[in-house]
Amino acid sequence: MRTLITGVAGFVGRHLVREFAKRPQEELHGADHVPLGASESDQDLRARLKSHRRLDVTDSDEVGAWVREWRPDRIVHLAAQSSGAESIGNPAVTYRVNAVGALNLLEAVRLEAPEAGVLLVGSADVYGTGAPGQKIREDATLKPLNPYALSKGAQDSLGELYAATYRLKILRTRTFSHTGPGQHPRFALAGFADQLARIDAGLVAAELRVGNLEGVRDYGDVRDVVRAYGLLLERGAPGAAYNVCTGRGHLLRDLLDALCDVAGFKPTIVQDPERMRARDADYLVGDPAKVQSTTRWSPEIPMERTLEDLYRDTRERLRRETGR
Repeated sequence: MRTLITGVAGFVGRHLVREFAKRPQEELHGADHVPLGASESDQDLRARLKSHRRLDVTDSDEVGAWVREWRPDRIVHLAAQSSGAESIGNPAVTYRVNAVGALNLLEAVRLEAPEAGVLLVGSADVYGTGAPGQKIREDATLKPLNPYALSKGAQDSLGELYAATYRLKILRTRTFSHTGPGQHPRFALAGFADQLARIDAGLVAAELRVGNLEGVRDYGDVRDVVRAYGLLLERGAPGAAYNVCTGRGHLLRDLLDALCDVAGFKPTIVQDPERMRARDADYLVGDPAKVQSTTRWSPEIPMERTLEDLYRDTRERLRRETGR
């Protein structure tokens, strides 16, 4: 089973490779916009891949040549500019990478590998914000609130169009918030963990800067998420969209408190205006019924363990970098 993975060197990509590499029949090929380096994590990733190449998903010729070279059985499209906050400052770049990049991949599949199964990994941000107390289903109207969400909505629509028009085996996810070891600190919980680790190491003052803590999010563990992706490739219906979510909402303030408990201390919490977003979802919780009934997947890792693993991984990384 030959699988191509875009965005393989990112947070989710590395976890996906570890999950898929458990199956002896897998032949994994990865691509990303940056080459792999000499770090331990890059060496580990390289060892699990049959090949890796640098790839610009906004270059249709590059994408087409890559798909033509390997003629895959499956493709997981993870490559993205994945920060909503960054998209506000760079909307054009975000749209090119996320929407045009997806279009280039779909065209390559149509022309070079029309029998391949394709998983387009999207975002629940396409829904905008939900009604408090209600779980969002896949038939909800898409109401993106920022350029990132808009670009992911375009990717979602392209996937639906190519599946219906060209009869390609495309599945779309609308994945809700997820975290875990290795996540970049520009994301909320990983950012909290990074600040706590730096305070614990004595590198910064005992102040933790935050944005809006009153939002409610459906948070999962990245290791559960990539397991869902594998099951969707095996059992999902071509053309369909699936929420990948837990169905449980968490107040960000409560998650921060739980991370402080893991760290063993609670610093002064300072609200930072620069971390506040004018158009942010107040309540975003998904209904996992469709993905669960289709694949028999359910999340296995409790939030307490996710936060423990996130903080300990962050603290160990900082110790390796600084010696403190």
